[in-house]
Amino acid sequence: MKPKTNAVLPCAIFGHNYIRSKTYIDHTAELTCSHCDAVVITDSNGNFENNTVTNSQLKDTLQELYRLTKRVSKTKVTS
Repeated sequence: MKPKTNAVLPCAIFGHNYIRSKTYIDHTAELTCSHCDAVVITDSNGNFENNTVTNSQLKDTLQELYRLTKRVSKTKVTS
């Protein structure tokens, strides 16, 4: 694994240095690396889950879903 910047070099060599950034009501926590700003979320069992979905990906998916529903509603077959 070749790091792209010097900021992620410590993470590539020693691993991430996570600090707790948020705690949710269901006792899960959001952890952020202090060096490279990687974000992971703990589930109810304490396992790490990568949070890879960005707001732009979510927005694009919702726009595509909206377009598909509008296209389907226009092509209704009348009997």
